[in-house]
Amino acid sequence: MQFDRRYLIHGFLPAFFSACCFSVMAVCIKIASSELPAVQLVFLRSIIGLLIILPIVLPRGINFIKTPIMHLHMVRGFISLCAMTCFFYAISKVGLSESTLLNASSPLFIGLLAMPVLQEKITLRSAMALVVGFIGVCFILKPGTALFTFAALIGLCSGLFIACAKILVRYMANTEPVMRTVFYFSIFSTIYSSILMIWFWQTPTMFDVSIMVLAAICATGGQTLLTYSFTHNEAVTVAPFTYVTVMMATIFGWVGWNELPDIGSSIGAVLIIGSCLSLTIQGKLPNPWKLKVPKV
Repeated sequence: MQFDRRYLIHGFLPAFFSACCFSVMAVCIKIASSELPAVQLVFLRSIIGLLIILPIVLPRGINFIKTPIMHLHMVRGFISLCAMTCFFYAISKVGLSESTLLNASSPLFIGLLAMPVLQEKITLRSAMALVVGFIGVCFILKPGTALFTFAALIGLCSGLFIACAKILVRYMANTEPVMRTVFYFSIFSTIYSSILMIWFWQTPTMFDVSIMVLAAICATGGQTLLTYSFTHNEAVTVAPFTYVTVMMATIFGWVGWNELPDIGSSIGAVLIIGSCLSLTIQGKLPNPWKLKVPKV
């Protein structure tokens, strides 16, 4: 009984509310994307997130901010910027369900990258799970048909970039505390996206700013809760909550925009979620914060 209570407080509830936060963030992006380009949404999300994190980090002093791997923070910021831009663009052009699911395909790419980057051997069972997962991706993308869209392919790229960012963050975790990593992510994503504002800036309305404030709060809160859950529990008990976000986004898309995935996308969703969960259970997709990688 004590174990169940601990998991409820330190596992289930943080992971569940993290999924709620991410789904609300996706809805906010969907609403704001009708008025503003994806790159500006990334800029607003980044700078608002930076304003949220500054009061938490700055009181810790200059020694906390100092880092021996600033170059890796810069690279991670660029990769995460690409991930956000691809995801936000897909949300604006594709249904909430499909775009969120393609974004959540990152475990498949982590499974692939585990071989060349992490130098992990992959079993036949894991290889079959990866094949099934990418078959599911094909069901959603529908290549070679009139239903294929460039936006969906961009949404898949967000999953790839997220996988790269997670692996890089794990390398950095040997020397960097989580809050410092989040701080520099906010710094560099704001700097990079502000450069793009030279060409893409549009004056937002107060409504747009309010929506993006809510999106940034949800994104920051969701990431914090998810990190907390992964820190206190095995990945196999937390990872499935990623797909609670997909289910909630599907409901929001249906209620708000009358979006419902077709049969092909539904089959793809089952294959992707099933293969990712299979890989997690097999231990091929461990907690990204605990991957065994060389020290930096």
